[in-house]
Amino acid sequence: MIELLIALFALWIIVLYIAKKKGKDRGLDVMGPLLMWKTEKGKKTIEYIAKRRAWKRYGDISIILCIVAMVFTTALIIFNVIVSFQIPPQNAPSPRLIIGLPGINPVIPVGYGILALLVAIVVHEFSHGILARAGGIKINTLGLLFLIVPIGAFVEPDEDELKSTSRLKRSRVFAAGPSTNIILAFVCLLILAFAMAPAITSAADGVVMGTDAYGIDKWSVISKIDDTPVHTREDMLNITATLQAGTFHNVTFLYHGTVKETRFFYGLYVENVVKGMPAERVLEEDDIIYKAVYRSNTSFLETNDDFIAFMNATHAGDELTLYYYRNGTFSNASLVLADKYEYTDNEKDAGKGFLGIGAYGISDMVMDTDFIPNIYHPFRGRFLQYLTLPFIGMSPLPAELESIYTPSHAFWILYNILYWIFWLNFAVGTFNALPAIPLDGGYIFHDGINYMLSKRGRKKEKTEKLSSMVSTALSILVLLSLVSIILVPRLRGFISF
Repeated sequence: MIELLIALFALWIIVLYIAKKKGKDRGLDVMGPLLMWKTEKGKKTIEYIAKRRAWKRYGDISIILCIVAMVFTTALIIFNVIVSFQIPPQNAPSPRLIIGLPGINPVIPVGYGILALLVAIVVHEFSHGILARAGGIKINTLGLLFLIVPIGAFVEPDEDELKSTSRLKRSRVFAAGPSTNIILAFVCLLILAFAMAPAITSAADGVVMGTDAYGIDKWSVISKIDDTPVHTREDMLNITATLQAGTFHNVTFLYHGTVKETRFFYGLYVENVVKGMPAERVLEEDDIIYKAVYRSNTSFLETNDDFIAFMNATHAGDELTLYYYRNGTFSNASLVLADKYEYTDNEKDAGKGFLGIGAYGISDMVMDTDFIPNIYHPFRGRFLQYLTLPFIGMSPLPAELESIYTPSHAFWILYNILYWIFWLNFAVGTFNALPAIPLDGGYIFHDGINYMLSKRGRKKEKTEKLSSMVSTALSILVLLSLVSIILVPRLRGFISF
């Protein structure tokens, strides 16, 4: 795979070199690693579409929609800035998450991402062009951007005419791009909700395992514990309530269409260990804790609730003895608890004992089979949760899950295409609506401030100067807010605040 990528980029460098030397007569231009193709083709199509009178009304609606998106996205950024002051340094988001390009952003799949991004940019740019012509503004050129494959499109209205036209016409042009992206995203959302999601039904009976643990593969469907059938998570909770931590049991599960059976040790599964904390010297991931002794009191630990309740009753500086199972061997170890406040910076945690592990019982790790259809229906849960599917590894649907639901592979391809067209159009639309120049929302905000100041009877030059200052200041503030979401959690590792 790496060799293929190297070969593709080597070939691309050759293409860029040829385009730079001989491509100007054909409308080709090179911008860093990008190849730009400018053309006059498409002008007549835009001209024809723009003749309809309804576009002016569409432009007015676009301005309103863009302002709503501007407020929503700005509020979301402010919320994330506040949250960034509470995120531990080790959980700081990657800078790559801000860049919405497939192959760079780790949550955007390359194939679906390129297709959806191309749709988003073409729709965005052509909307600008249509509203420009509807307002009598000339279009100079159209074109495509390539980075091996097409990654975008552009429409260039005449800059002088755009500057000299009225604020309303100019705002219609700027608002058309983001609003059309948002409208297309909403159309895809309706198709996903009412045509696609209802077709997702379970073909297997049992509960779905949400992680690799206890020797059971992630996305397996557990159908039986010992000889007791499991149909729902409620069944699972009832069965595990009868089990004793520190005992072995058999589990039957379906994985990738194959029925398997394994023996597992029942207790508290260690999913992660925090560096620098007491548990790091003793425990490892995949260990299973079954008993803890604190101040001569013995507790059997089976679920995350058990663990939280137990730890909340401990104190920093006290000694704790843990009994655990690792790779067929039983072990125990004593350690001194840290102060939970050192990890969370929450005053409520001051003085509480802290091990530094994430630990869960098997019943904490399973979900009903109808959980998946529910999260793939945008209106059955929270909308923001639906947007986060890529961040939790659920878009595209993991291949292991396809076999336990009735739709075909072709269905999921179509679902993923529509989902990513929705996702990236929503992202492109709302991001471009931000009140920050050079984004579309920045220019709309600038003209809005300019209009309000002009109504106060100020001179044109003074109005322009003041509105530019306000717009620039807000643009810098938005940029700093976006950067702070990434930087603040990391800075907290060096500075206490």
